[in-house]
Amino acid sequence: MKLLINTESLLPPITGIGTYTLNLLKQYTSQENFEAIECFSGHRFTTAAAAITQSEVEPAYHKQVKTKGRINALLRGSILAYRSRELLRNALLRLKSAHLKDFIYHEPNFILKRHKGPAVATIHDLSFISHPQYHPAKRVAWLTSELPKTLARADMLITDSEQVRRELIELFAVDEKKVRAIHLGAASRYTQKTAEQTKTTLDRYTLNHGQYLLFVGTLEPRKGVDTLVESWANLPAHLKREFPLVLAGAPGWDNKNLHSRIEQLKQSDGLKHLSFVPGSDLPELYAGATTLAYPSHYEGFGLPVLEAMSCGVPVICTADTSMSEITGEHALHIQAGNTEQLTEQMRLILEDTSLRMSLSSAALTRAKNFSWEKCARETQDIYRVLAS
Repeated sequence: MKLLINTESLLPPITGIGTYTLNLLKQYTSQENFEAIECFSGHRFTTAAAAITQSEVEPAYHKQVKTKGRINALLRGSILAYRSRELLRNALLRLKSAHLKDFIYHEPNFILKRHKGPAVATIHDLSFISHPQYHPAKRVAWLTSELPKTLARADMLITDSEQVRRELIELFAVDEKKVRAIHLGAASRYTQKTAEQTKTTLDRYTLNHGQYLLFVGTLEPRKGVDTLVESWANLPAHLKREFPLVLAGAPGWDNKNLHSRIEQLKQSDGLKHLSFVPGSDLPELYAGATTLAYPSHYEGFGLPVLEAMSCGVPVICTADTSMSEITGEHALHIQAGNTEQLTEQMRLILEDTSLRMSLSSAALTRAKNFSWEKCARETQDIYRVLAS
């Protein structure tokens, strides 16, 4: 079996799609199931080992964030820029595609490029259709125009959750036999840790083990961060002092008003904004939290939810989403955008030690159902179908 996989998402800082791609590659390179793996990063081909190494280089992070930010700003502002970039990358892939016809092409990032062999695409979410207000208009236009082409060209499709699978079938009349839901996993480093084990990392952020509420993700409208900060601001003063809200996430799209509110609460109530946190610090940051509050309006899966549960951290997330599919009855749920409900759920967890212990135990139990090894194994089953 030979694999061609797009690894553009592995340029740091790594976000959700990059985490997905990276963990699949790590699983694949630890096995002997592949005769060859070719990685295409948008402008060149490389080995899987080289792609993994590149993804783990973080020293130049700040420069990369600024560069990537300028590029993303350009792409958000012009659909022509989207098209020009993809035309160039398609052309580069076609130059080598004649020699890769017997390779199965996996596109982990929605839109298939041109390939003469069998192809599978992962469709992580359809929020640009159900919640277009949470995306730049040009991105919505680009994905709306290009996704149907991918759905037509792909031999198989993967979604991160059954909820997104159902959406794809219902909205695009895709043959249900062509779409398979494969849940993601959490890396083995996400485990329950003691205060002594988290101390070195938490000291750098001036945090105390078990004494903060945590959010991990990009600060943008879809993530419901505005709901979160207002809910926390409405907690009694003594709870805010004892349990500051910690936001670990880089700035996203359309967050000017949110940024102003965060700055205000930093000064008045002690909210902490850590901006982007290196992946090497996240296991300790999760494990030291009292709870993870993740009131996102829409997620294709919700990796932070699973990563927190794997650390034994109680979770509050949004009902009737893929996150409630992942957590089941092992977390607290709120209705999307319900500030009062989230305030009450946070207060309950912070004041009730027995509830926290119960949710922690439930989280660990539920998290055992998910792993990157299982995700990779089920994904390879699809490759085998295409190879045959």
